[in-house]
Amino acid sequence: MPCKTKSNEKKFEDYGQSLVELALVLPIVLLLILGAMDFGRMFYTKIVITNAAREGVNYLSRHKEDKDNCASGECFQDTWEVIQEEGTSSGISFIYSEVDWANTNCCTVGSPVAINITKSIDLIFDGFLQSVGILGGPVTLSSQIKMVVQE
Repeated sequence: MPCKTKSNEKKFEDYGQSLVELALVLPIVLLLILGAMDFGRMFYTKIVITNAAREGVNYLSRHKEDKDNCASGECFQDTWEVIQEEGTSSGISFIYSEVDWANTNCCTVGSPVAINITKSIDLIFDGFLQSVGILGGPVTLSSQIKMVVQE
């Protein structure tokens, strides 16, 4: 009669223990991974917003006549196109109201000109974080770039 070894009996207990450990650790690991993805998305969006504002203010500082380039109540049309191109080339779209043109002391040579772009992004855990009370809504990112108007 073959005798049972302890290693065979222990094997089934190890499987159960491994499943319990997996069930306890998996939600924490997923939370960390998705949180890192959210942080990466916010960081990437901030870089794109900064680049778009930089390109827009660079264009406006060299083309001061764009202040009077208005269509349907929206001025700075060429600068707006530069901002849109920079955003869409990186996969992020902007709407006109996200760009603050109020600080554009345009357009005398030697005076500073500034563009501020504000963008709201939804996080993966936005609903959960709102229900817990950590966040009150989407995260708002902004960048303001200033340059001096050139001749």
